[in-house]
Amino acid sequence: MPSSKKVPLFDYDKLPEDQKEALAEGVKNYILKGVNNPDRDVPFLLPPGTGLYGTGGSSVDFGYDKSPNEKVISQGDAYIVFGKDKPSGTASGKSRSGALRSGRIDLVVGRMAGGAKPPAGSYVGNSFQADAARIYISELTDIDKNFGVTEGKSGEMKNRSGIGIKADGVRIIGREGVKIVTGRMGGTGEKNSLGGKLTPAPTIELIAGNNSEPRRVPLSILSGEPEIYDPVQGVAMGDNTVKAFAELSDLISDVIEIIREQSNAMFVFNAALNIAIALPQPLQGVAVNAAFAALNVKHIKSNYDMWQFFIDKTLWEINHLQPFGYRYIESRNVKTT
Repeated sequence: MPSSKKVPLFDYDKLPEDQKEALAEGVKNYILKGVNNPDRDVPFLLPPGTGLYGTGGSSVDFGYDKSPNEKVISQGDAYIVFGKDKPSGTASGKSRSGALRSGRIDLVVGRMAGGAKPPAGSYVGNSFQADAARIYISELTDIDKNFGVTEGKSGEMKNRSGIGIKADGVRIIGREGVKIVTGRMGGTGEKNSLGGKLTPAPTIELIAGNNSEPRRVPLSILSGEPEIYDPVQGVAMGDNTVKAFAELSDLISDVIEIIREQSNAMFVFNAALNIAIALPQPLQGVAVNAAFAALNVKHIKSNYDMWQFFIDKTLWEINHLQPFGYRYIESRNVKTT
């Protein structure tokens, strides 16, 4: 598991003297209240300001740089912000150009948790890199650019509605299943958020490491020239792959059968030739000719079987290994690294 910094939840020694005195007075009053009210749900010896049992606690000492057109609901370091597309500061996103239909809802917790701590009393904007966790919903945005997502196979999406979810860990749980679907709603002529046409089956991409650049096979230069491969590839389609292996198994069996027939034919020919040589001269020529004739029949049949095998092998390659094959084993629409 990746390492992380240890952040203290509460540090009494760093409090100013006046706050220490106020905390001591608060503890005293809290204890007295607890003694006078023994039926409290929360243990009465709990010091205030620690955050335990929902008693508050220290919070960040900087604020959010609110734009004039935004409505902000906040509690501690948790925010819900309503406004226009704004991936960082006021001069970012579609709000910079004054786009009218670019409304957004930004749910964010832990501003600048993963970045440099802002000075006390300062104000910070959005940071898709450093903020702890976020759900970003926008009517018009450049969602891939905002979150620094690689183009992959489907390219960078620009000027479209988008939802981005980012945190240290993201889980999607469905007790009775999860579906990831692209494209229009079934049975409709649905369009995109700008009224444009949708492609029949937009790509689904699973890119580990956010890197889709072509890669070089290590030491491949030793074979003559470096080998480059594409890390984002179509996933194998189960039924087509099973069918491909089943047909490949049949092709292997056909080759084995052809080799076996040729081996048997050569064995019979050698045996007949040895017998023919042992016969008297008048019969020897007849027997040898008969052995050659039988061998020639087997040879012609083997050549026909081999030709049929190459036809079947070519059809197998077309059907399963070519993108235009009707049983192509690689998905055209679901890609992964």
